[in-house]
Amino acid sequence: MRIAFVRHGPTAWNAAQRIQGRTDTPLSPEGRRVMAALLPPRGFETAWGYVSPLLRARETAELLGIEHPTVDARLAEHDWGRWEGLTREEILARDGSDAFERAGRGLDFTPPGGERTSDLVARVRSFLDDAAEVQRDAVAIAHRGILRSAYAIVTGWDMLTPMPEALDLSKALVLGLGRGAPIIAGLNEPLQVRKGG
Repeated sequence: MRIAFVRHGPTAWNAAQRIQGRTDTPLSPEGRRVMAALLPPRGFETAWGYVSPLLRARETAELLGIEHPTVDARLAEHDWGRWEGLTREEILARDGSDAFERAGRGLDFTPPGGERTSDLVARVRSFLDDAAEVQRDAVAIAHRGILRSAYAIVTGWDMLTPMPEALDLSKALVLGLGRGAPIIAGLNEPLQVRKGG
C-alpha cells in the first residue's frame, strides 16, 4: 500500500517565518485559496485520509476534498516549546547566538520546553507501522516536521545536515508500506489542480 504525505496549506505565521509547532494556527486567506484549487495527488483521489489534529491540517484536508479523515495525534507538528511564535532572529536575540547549538543537533535537537526530535521520529515510525497494517492507500495531511521525519526514516538521513533539496514540501511524499522497511514510492508528487480552479 501507499501513503501520500501532504503538508498543510500556508498560514500567516508561515508568511512571517514564525515557528508554529503545536500552536493551533488556521490557514491564512491565501492558504485557503491555494488549497481550495487543489486535489490530492493522482491516484489518491478516493484514498483513505489521515490528518493531524491541528486546525491548519484539518482545514487543508477539507479543502482538498478528503472526507471524514481519521485524526491521529502522531501526525501533529513537532512541539517547539517556548520557541513557538518566534522567528529565528527573535530566538537568537532573546536566547543568544548559540541558542540552536545548545538545543542539540540532529535527532538530539530539543527546543526549550519542547519535543526531542528522536521522539518525533519515533511517533512517525509508529504511525507508519500502524498504517501499513490497514493495507489501504491513504493520504496523510500533516506538517513540515512529519514529512521530514518520514523522509529520514526511509532514507536514513540523520538530520545533521540541512534538509535535502530533493524534498519539496509543497508536493507530496509518497511512501510504499508493506513487508519490510518503508520505501519512497514517489518523491515530490504534485497535487492535482482542481478543474476550473
